[in-house]
Amino acid sequence: MAPPLSGLRVVEISVAMAGPYCGMMLADYGAEVIKIERVGQGDDSRGWPPYFHESMSHYYASANRNKRSLALDLKDPGGAAIARQLVAKADIFVDNYRYGALARAGLDYESLSAVNPRLIYCSISGFGASGPRRDDPANDLFMQAFSGGMSITGEIGGGPVKMGISVADVGAGMLGTIGILMALEERHRSGRGQRVDTSLLEGQLSMLSYHLTRYFSTGVVPGPGGSGSAVSVPYQAFQASDDWLVVAAFNERMWQSFCRAIGQPEWADDPRFANANGRAENRDQLIGLINATLSADTVKAWVGKLEATGVPCTAVNRIDQVVEEAQVVDREMIVRMDVPGLGPIRVAGLPIKFSGTPGRIERHPPHLGEHTLEILRELGLDQEKIDALAAKGAVGVKRPRTDAAA
Repeated sequence: MAPPLSGLRVVEISVAMAGPYCGMMLADYGAEVIKIERVGQGDDSRGWPPYFHESMSHYYASANRNKRSLALDLKDPGGAAIARQLVAKADIFVDNYRYGALARAGLDYESLSAVNPRLIYCSISGFGASGPRRDDPANDLFMQAFSGGMSITGEIGGGPVKMGISVADVGAGMLGTIGILMALEERHRSGRGQRVDTSLLEGQLSMLSYHLTRYFSTGVVPGPGGSGSAVSVPYQAFQASDDWLVVAAFNERMWQSFCRAIGQPEWADDPRFANANGRAENRDQLIGLINATLSADTVKAWVGKLEATGVPCTAVNRIDQVVEEAQVVDREMIVRMDVPGLGPIRVAGLPIKFSGTPGRIERHPPHLGEHTLEILRELGLDQEKIDALAAKGAVGVKRPRTDAAA
């Protein structure tokens, strides 16, 4: 059966991660996504090393599969007109530019929805479409700091640390996708589209979750907690004799099982550690004792003992280790695809599985302008018109490679 979003037409004008990730999620589950990129340059992330086969940016490849690339100069009236023509027939429009940046090309919500009332227009910006900072730029690092998330990340007593994952960008892309799906459900009822407005700021604040409510309930400003938890002990990384592991004993049953498994059953009856509040209040003492015990044996030994008792425990895997994990392989979360003219690449798989209408990975991350000619012909432009637009730089056409060139 066809993927769940089959038949939906999406136009995406976005760069780097938040918007492209949103567009890729829609494309992975069946939507036809046309990515409009700048003539000659494309998405900024095309130029970010390292590269697959010395040509395709790893960053670009991570968020742009299953799309077609159309190279347009939106500052040229001819290029902007083509973009408006595409959106007039689209179901969804995705952008992640600053508020109002696309208005000069007639690609603002008011202009497009007047022509296409069913259009769902998703804007993913730094700060949202209102407020005193709506016109300001932002990126992942900036927003991790601005939102407060960086202030609670890092080792106790140390400086602020950026999350290793681009959590602000990817999180906003996910929220954009969720917003689009909710707007589609509403359109099923009303027949009308609407604007979906989210931002890196709002995504990060929503992810602060219990950190916010903890502050509101206590008045205590949280700070970095390392790998640990403010409420559960032991719930953090520990160093064994050879490497690092994580123990997450977050309830009383697990705490008692943990004590027995590591050969310290008396800790379960110690008044200092008898309940969650006691373990939190005496955190430093308890962590010191656990560190001393776990440092005496290997990660493999402790994981085997703790897993046997039902206590969540794992090695802190490196990237090269997790991609070879049997569970990751079984769930097809690492996939291989071939890029014409370059060769094979590997990327993350589909994170949501459907029993009846699964997603699919059919298209490689496109070369810049790879589908310009095909899309313009679908719009009804003849070759003379296309050549004229290309001659003045309004469109960028990537000519197909011959077998010899490939």
